[in-house]
Amino acid sequence: MGREGRILLGPVITRDLVMERARSWLRPAVDYSRTTLYRNRYGRYRKDSSGYVSMAWALPGHPPHGPGGLNTVGLEIVSTGISRDDLCPGDMLVRAEGTREGRHVVLFAGWVDRTRTEYWGLEQVDGVGTIRRVMGYPYARDGGFYEPRRYVHIKG
Repeated sequence: MGREGRILLGPVITRDLVMERARSWLRPAVDYSRTTLYRNRYGRYRKDSSGYVSMAWALPGHPPHGPGGLNTVGLEIVSTGISRDDLCPGDMLVRAEGTREGRHVVLFAGWVDRTRTEYWGLEQVDGVGTIRRVMGYPYARDGGFYEPRRYVHIKG
């Protein structure tokens, strides 16, 4: 619970549904914003990286848990650490330390090939919006460490 107060979990969700929900922000790409919300058939969520993962994981949006999903610290609370070898589509890589501007989260969509040095990541990027791109592992945006984590209510 920590800094988030009372954390609300969403329903048990399959990896396939997480990825379907995540793709719903790709066409058209949702613009990035820390302050505004985006609504589609999956609810109303903040248009930043943690709002995006909150939406993909079907966490309570706005309301009852506002504004528009959990922040990166909240996402860390509703997930457990996993190893690189355990990463599966729908898991996340998160940098929860530092300032609000330095925190970030990426949704893992799968390895590019058997070497497992690059993966497909889905994320909300300031100035760009929702994107799917190849990322090196471990993701080292701004020199921060990104920890692989799994939502406690994901199955499959």
